[in-house]
Amino acid sequence: MNRIRLAVDVLLVEDDDLVREMLGAALTDAGLDTTESASAEGALEIISADVPTVIVTDIDLGQGMDGLALGRAARTRYPDLPIVYISGRYEQVSGLSAAERFLPKPFQTSVLLKTIAEIRQA
Repeated sequence: MNRIRLAVDVLLVEDDDLVREMLGAALTDAGLDTTESASAEGALEIISADVPTVIVTDIDLGQGMDGLALGRAARTRYPDLPIVYISGRYEQVSGLSAAERFLPKPFQTSVLLKTIAEIRQA
């Protein structure tokens, strides 16, 4: 089985502990240096210290900012920062830029890895 190997730092933002752990492990197993956050606010703190190459964020993050607000805040400071939005509640998201993608849950890890590779080249 061929793995997609990328030299990229991924910030994974997911409030569900199990989903975050599973996705984080899958990204790490694919060779990606992955940092995780359970909230948008925590993610913004991480971004202020070390800008990731790609953000993968759930849209529904519980209390506080949602993933779309996180994306807007991050892209205010870094307009070309690629972001992959994921969600089990939305079927699609409109108005995304060329540096943004959306994946409805559930999805296969290979689809996420392919999306990350594609968005880096957008």
